Amino acid sequence: MDEGEFMDDDNAGFQVVDYRQPARQFNFGYRPRDRDMGQRNRQWNDRDNYRKDFRRDGRRYGGRYDDRRNQIREASVEVGDDWVLLEEIPFSTLAKCRMDNVPEGETVRECGSLEYYDKGSERISCKMEKPLKRFEHRAFHYVTTIEDPVIEELASESTGTVYATSTILALLMASTRTAYPWDIVVQRANDMLFLGKRDGSQIDLQTVNETAQDQPKEEKNASPEEKINTVRHLAIEATQINQNFSQAMLIEGDRYKFPNANPFITEGQEEASVAYRYRKWKLDNEVSLVARCEIDGAIKASGNDEEPQFLVIKALNEVMDPNARQITDWRGKLDTHRGAILATEVKNNGAKVARWIIQAMLSGADRMQIGFVSRMNPRDNTSHVVLGTQLYKPREFASQNSLVQSTFWGILKRIIDICFKRIPNGGKGVILKDPNSQILRFYLVPEDAFEEDENFEDDDEMGN
Repeated sequence: MDEGEFMDDDNAGFQVVDYRQPARQFNFGYRPRDRDMGQRNRQWNDRDNYRKDFRRDGRRYGGRYDDRRNQIREASVEVGDDWVLLEEIPFSTLAKCRMDNVPEGETVRECGSLEYYDKGSERISCKMEKPLKRFEHRAFHYVTTIEDPVIEELASESTGTVYATSTILALLMASTRTAYPWDIVVQRANDMLFLGKRDGSQIDLQTVNETAQDQPKEEKNASPEEKINTVRHLAIEATQINQNFSQAMLIEGDRYKFPNANPFITEGQEEASVAYRYRKWKLDNEVSLVARCEIDGAIKASGNDEEPQFLVIKALNEVMDPNARQITDWRGKLDTHRGAILATEVKNNGAKVARWIIQAMLSGADRMQIGFVSRMNPRDNTSHVVLGTQLYKPREFASQNSLVQSTFWGILKRIIDICFKRIPNGGKGVILKDPNSQILRFYLVPEDAFEEDENFEDDDEMGN
């Protein structure tokens, strides 16, 4: 099996390149592992960080639907006996944070290459649906902060005092909208903070209906027929859809190339259309933030000498769960009621959409393309069609979704201030979203915390 593919037949075609966090000592080390996606899939099965227990009181909806409102979730990671609680802060307090002077970002480095936007995608409709092509041989990278060689170089030059990725920043900035548990690892070295993810983290997966009244079932509470509509399977499906959709809306071939090559591509890998923009924001006189942000495509300028506009591409996917309380038929209503369907999707996926918008704004993207994707067959989560697309300006889309820059920058600044105040130089901490309450907790953890997550046996692979 080629590197980057699931060994689970249900998820064939899903790709990711896995880079793992160094253990014990804090140092940079970009180390592409030669483990295929079967190892990651085993990790998602055995170390499922979205596990939830459901209180089931016997009530049914229509005689066949569990009441999912009363849920007991487990934490995304087990709190160790040797963890020290440093501070906790409720969402209600975070939501009041403000940053009066919203910082302007500057780009310090750009890497990668982008294919050009296909304007023909704007003509896609329910009557002219387009099968979603799979890009099974393109490599998609999810590299944590301290394994990024560009961030290593920028940190050695003291470019900033806080380093992260836009995925992590958007999660923190939109934290008050999240419902599922999650965690971020914070390492402090040389009076610099590095916000990253532990091995086994699922923050790169696209959640589905996280903020809906009736959230998806957990796999252990589902029948075999319901398996494809459970939390983990929907998240993997949505992530696969977003990978493929981000490439399918572009014209294969000609690329806009940035001065620096993709820092993560290795020999033999086909490069996806992606650009990494390393951007810097000055939060105050002492704190400067540097983050790796992503762009998916370029919109060709009308003039030959003009620079293209840059585009972030995301997709919402229809959940075709026959047991759902409310079902909206996208094929029947999307062309005429797109606004209403989008409003429902934003309500049901408030955290995810907020993160998308923030990521687009952090990257300095000029446009966002939102796609509407559905399964070809309700019982097949591997084949999909595109039913429509819509272009937005990130700032306008943020305003429509009540995302205020001064608020989400204020939330981030508060979190950074707590980390600098409570985590000693040379220490490691964890920011943990409480699984069942709207609270963030900050822990000091041992230097070798999560080291055991790397102890996989290479010959123990699923599907072989």
